[in-house]
Amino acid sequence: MFAKKMVALLLVVLMAVSCLSVSYAEDAGKGYMSTYDVASAGDVTLDVMITSLGDSDGGPYLRGVMDEYMKMYPNVKLNPVECSMNNLYTTLITRATSNTLPDIFTMTEAYHANCYEMGMAVDNLDELLGAEYVSKLLPISIENATINGTLVYMPWQNNTTAVVYRKDLFEANNIEIPKTWDEYINVAKQLTVDTDGDGRVDQFGAVVSGTRNDSAESRFHTFALTFGMNFLNVNEDGSFSSGFDTPAFKDAMATYVELGTGETAPAGFVETGYAEAYKMIAAGTACMYWSASNVLGGIYTSNPEMEGKMGSFMLPTAEGVDPITSFSSVGMTIAKTCAHPEVAADFLKFMTSVEVSVNWNKATRRLPVVTDAINAIVAADETYSGFAAAGETAVIYPAFAGTAELRDTVAECWQKIAAEGVGLDDAVQAAVERAADIVESYQ
Repeated sequence: MFAKKMVALLLVVLMAVSCLSVSYAEDAGKGYMSTYDVASAGDVTLDVMITSLGDSDGGPYLRGVMDEYMKMYPNVKLNPVECSMNNLYTTLITRATSNTLPDIFTMTEAYHANCYEMGMAVDNLDELLGAEYVSKLLPISIENATINGTLVYMPWQNNTTAVVYRKDLFEANNIEIPKTWDEYINVAKQLTVDTDGDGRVDQFGAVVSGTRNDSAESRFHTFALTFGMNFLNVNEDGSFSSGFDTPAFKDAMATYVELGTGETAPAGFVETGYAEAYKMIAAGTACMYWSASNVLGGIYTSNPEMEGKMGSFMLPTAEGVDPITSFSSVGMTIAKTCAHPEVAADFLKFMTSVEVSVNWNKATRRLPVVTDAINAIVAADETYSGFAAAGETAVIYPAFAGTAELRDTVAECWQKIAAEGVGLDDAVQAAVERAADIVESYQ
């Protein structure tokens, strides 16, 4: 009965998507919300720097999307420019300083305050995209990408955080979804076993990223919310104060290190990044990991047999904390130096159209922010249901130019504890002091 309802819902959604596609442009063959006469724009060349171009799954698909757009408009040449997410911010600063910013480039909420303050992007992005197009995106994604009434970047990837888990193992062991972190730890203990009877544990209940980079640091940023801790507090006068000097931060840090180094976790916490973590899930050596939905793409690529065995659920919380997660997004913006911003905006709308967004999910398992596309994806695959449910409790971080530095502070803290043997109290105190200095420096 459930499967029939899901199929029926999917058909309704896809019919709606089909109708929307035709109404998006006067030329129904375009199939997206085009509002600019690109064909009459003359010869146009755009440098497109999107971090996913270097991905093994997303890269080929994005290049295919770019090729399709150029076939549609032979007068347009799109030059793909690769840049890893970990190098994005330093690359943008270097290029902005030398006045060589690409016409289109990746942007996130971790750096959009810097982008806004440095004047890297156009200040009329919402007008270039058009009100009708913007209305089709998740409202929280627009709020997240906006500073002082200016849409700094066009959101694209919906990075709502939830837990991916071995649904088949939960069902086989009659395990209920954990609602608190204490319950999560107990489940992790139950799933930490010696499966082949050789006297050594070869299946761990959970895995946690402990590398010192934005991928792991952003996960802790969300993790801290579930303990009632905010990196930043916004004061009544609009200034900021650090939220590090709280019991909630200390509790979150202690639990994070315990999850990363305890008996339920594989060895090598501080060397375990995103890729190492999802490969452990794929190999069957770990059972739970919190991430955005794209982690499913890594798992399935590493081991196609995991498809059908995975599920997702909302992040647990500390006792007394209501369900919560973070909404973050990766998107694109248009450089202020772009000579053809209207064409750049038109390509971005094509790239994030409903059909392309649904196919992007099939290629990468990432969720988009286009509402109709999300509905179609979740209706077709209940593996994403935990992410959809988590989205209802998602919050966004305050726009702050020092966010990346605050995130680095927490990684420094857990690495001192896990790798250098520094005591929890001393490591936390050092983080509190550094966070206070960072916040003060940006006031």
